[in-house]
This record gives sequence, structure tokens and C-alpha cells, in this order.
Amino acid sequence: MKKGLKLITLLAALALVAAACGGDDSGDTTTTTAAPTTTTTAGTSDATTTTTEPADMGPTTDVGVTAAPCDDAVNAGNGCIYLGVISDLTVGPFSALAIPAVGGLRAFWNDVNAGGGIEGFDVIVSPSNTIDAQYLPDLTVQGYTEIEPNVLMLAQSLGTSQTIAIRDRLVEDNVVAVPATWWSGWAFDESDGNGLVLEAGVNYCFEAMNDFDFALSQFGADMKYGIVGFPNDYGLDYGAGIRLAAAANSIGEAAVDIPQIPISLGGDVTEAVTQILANQLDVVFLTTGPFEMAGTLGGVVQNGGTTAFIGTHPTWNPALPLAVPDLVPALEALYFHSDWIPGWYGDSPGHTKAKAAAEAEEQSPNAWYINGWASQYPLKAIIEAAIANGDLTRAGVAGVVKTLDDVDYDGMIENEDYANTPDSAARASLINRVDATAPGGTVNLVPLGVGQTAAAHDFTESCGG
Repeated sequence: MKKGLKLITLLAALALVAAACGGDDSGDTTTTTAAPTTTTTAGTSDATTTTTEPADMGPTTDVGVTAAPCDDAVNAGNGCIYLGVISDLTVGPFSALAIPAVGGLRAFWNDVNAGGGIEGFDVIVSPSNTIDAQYLPDLTVQGYTEIEPNVLMLAQSLGTSQTIAIRDRLVEDNVVAVPATWWSGWAFDESDGNGLVLEAGVNYCFEAMNDFDFALSQFGADMKYGIVGFPNDYGLDYGAGIRLAAAANSIGEAAVDIPQIPISLGGDVTEAVTQILANQLDVVFLTTGPFEMAGTLGGVVQNGGTTAFIGTHPTWNPALPLAVPDLVPALEALYFHSDWIPGWYGDSPGHTKAKAAAEAEEQSPNAWYINGWASQYPLKAIIEAAIANGDLTRAGVAGVVKTLDDVDYDGMIENEDYANTPDSAARASLINRVDATAPGGTVNLVPLGVGQTAAAHDFTESCGG
């Protein structure tokens, strides 16, 4: 009973984390959708204008683009391109990460507009085109129905199964979407709406392979390992990558393989903690949210375990050291954080711009702000190419995607090729460790690179999910 009370106390402390992160983003910048609607979102009716050409004979436009300036326009003489967001912004398992990520993507476009916009257009993500879908597929569909008439593209669609739920609609409507999800299926036309879902960085499957190589370097070929992950495309894809890596390296199966229901949906980490302790694992590969990561690691340590954890990038929340200070020694000693992009410690030109924007907004250091900023470079490239073609309609935008063979991320990650996937899919990831004194809470341990397992993998189909 005493051990159980320790775990319950820890989870109660973790409930404070969302509030700690939520203060970094203004609460009036999002709207919550709880029921479907067929009405046009207030304040963006001009964005539904049918095909027109601006008076200056600019590009042809239709949905989500107006010759009139944006509300509160930075450049009064510019037209306006409206983007939408469907995310997890209140009570879902990734809300503490999505809030700064949405802040980062908004800051990206604010920076673009401050520089004059793009060839006569400002680009905005307005509150009225921002949906809180709480990491639920049905609310994602409802939210898409609400904002689709108003936007040219989606600057974010959070969650794999959530984005899959609207994929057919994206194809039907010619809507390009940036997924806050790194499912390996997005590399294949049959899975990503013929390229309309435009991911950035390494997928979960290759991230898992690189993580497995790292674990081998730390614990050796006789390591006893487990897998704990959400039982959806996120967790299943990463878990499949771990199994493929184990087979490629002639390593046996996981001693523990546990589906973890998100705490926000009624899940409990007790079973994972119990099995990890009972099997005396060397390392656990984790695909959950930050609450589940901290609860599982904390429960193991509080009950005498010394198992290491390698968690995907959505498992880390920089508010954890402040919210649960007693957990910091265990995080610093036992938790390794994999990611697709350098965090707050990154020093690329793109990082410098993003961090300057965050400082101006009084946003505390947060890798998910960096993540949100970086995710928008493909959309900027699409807009530039579509305008150059004279066709800024949805069909014109969708037609540009397969020409993007060298998208520049301003040094944040390597340039990406969206024209020839899956062979060109990114395979590089990195490993961070926790340092509670560092801005953002992590420092780099293994730089961005491709492990031997991922490099040798024949990527002809999605790995799982």
C-alpha cells in the first residue's frame, strides 16, 4: 500500500504539468469544438471567396485566400492566406506539448509577415480556425468540418489516427496538412493521400531503430528490454521499429510488451511499473506522453528499480523538473530522450530566429516551440511555388507537393525531399539527456545521425500501425 501511495502522489503532481506549460500560450488563441457545425467560422467568411484573381493579376485563388488583407494585417497592401490548426490544447495527453508547438508555428508566420509576407500575401493562423480536438478522432473530424471552408491548408493536424480520420476528406478537398505525427505510413502515397500529408523529420519506425542501436551501445547484446506504448498508430509504429531492429541485430524478443492507455483517457501506469520491476529490465522503449513517461519511470524508481528509459520525442515535457523536482535525479540518470530535431540548444539560423521570437513573446524555453516553428517550412515552400506557378487554388497547391525535392529548413534539420518518398524519407534522429539546469531541460548526447540498422532497412512499406 505504501508503494502504491507513492505512485498515486507522483501522478497527482504530474497533473500540475499541463497548467505549468499552459501559461506559455495565451488561452484566448484557441477554440474548443465539442460538436459538429455546418456554419462558417466567424471572422473568416472572406476566406471562402470563390475563384478570383486579385486586381494586380496575381495568382488564381479559391478557398482560404483573399485579395483583402488579413485581420490585424502586418502588411496592409497584402492579400491573406488562412491556415488552420487541429490540435490537442486542453485535456488530451499531448496538450502540454501542443500548446507551445502551436505557439511556435504561429510565430513562424508572424516572422514571415514581419519580413513582408510572401509575394503579396500575409499568412495567418487565426483563433477562429484553431480547433481543440483533445487527441480524439471524432473531434478531429468535427473540427475539420468546421474550418475546412475557411482555410487553404492545415498548419497542424495532431495525432496519427486522428489525421487518418480526415485523410479521405483532405484528398477530396485538395487540402495539404502538416501532421504533428511521425507515422511511417506518411511516406507512402496510398497512406498519405498522395502526398497531401507533409511530415517533417524522421518517422517513429526509424527513430525506434536508431534508439535500439543506442541501447545496444549502452547495454550490450544481452540486454533485457521492454516496450511500453500507446495502442494506436503512434505506439504500434514505434514498437514495430523496435521489433525490426531486434530481428536485424539477432536480438531476442522483448521481455515485456505493454499497451499503455493514456492517463487522460482513464489509463493507469501501475501494470507497466509492476511488470518492469518483476522482469528486472535493463531498458524500456517508451512511446507515450510525458505524464505516462514520468509516472512509469517514477513508479519504478520509487519502488527500487534502476531500469533505463528511452522515450520518443513526445514523451518529454520541459515543465517536469519544476512540477516534480523529486523526479529530477531519476530523469537525469535514467531517461534518454530521442528526437527528430535539436532542441533549445540548437544553434542553426532557424533555431536563432525561433528562440528570438520566443523571447519576444516571453515563451519559456521549450523544444516543442522549436518543433512547431520547423514544421512550417514545407508550407512556406508550397506557397512560394504555387504563387510562382500563378495558381494558389487548393488544386494548384496540391499539385506543387510532388515538386518539393529540396525543402530548406534553415539549418534546423537537413533539407528534405518530398518528391520521391519513401526512398528519400528522413532516417536521422538524435538522443538527448536531461539536465534540469539547461534551457528546455535537455542537452544533446548523440547528435543527429542515422544508425546502422535504419541505414540498412529496406523501406518498402509502413512498419506498423
